[in-house]
Amino acid sequence: MLPSLYERMRKADRRRDARFATSFRATLTLDTGSRVVVVGDISAGGAMLEAQNDLWPGCKLSLKARNLDVNGEIRWRNDRLCGVAFSKPVDPFAVIAANGGDVKGNMMEEPPLSSAQSDRS
Repeated sequence: MLPSLYERMRKADRRRDARFATSFRATLTLDTGSRVVVVGDISAGGAMLEAQNDLWPGCKLSLKARNLDVNGEIRWRNDRLCGVAFSKPVDPFAVIAANGGDVKGNMMEEPPLSSAQSDRS
């Protein structure tokens, strides 16, 4: 039996920590200055940000919001999205709660089966 697309994607994902979809604003600081970014997901070890196109892998930064003050490094960029690896672990639930964001679920959990899929099982 071939692995499902979900199983293949999960194996390809090199992240160690569960990610949680959210949406709140944070201040990103580089050597060139500060700006507001949107945190789209967060884990203990990093976050996905929506930001301007001038952030490149290897950029060192500081990210601040309520209950979040951490240094990090840009690891990847795709258009207006980028991934940040934190220099130390954070508590994603405390950060999301303090910033009024909703925890939209663990992005690493397998999505529930629809009724049509469960009927075929």
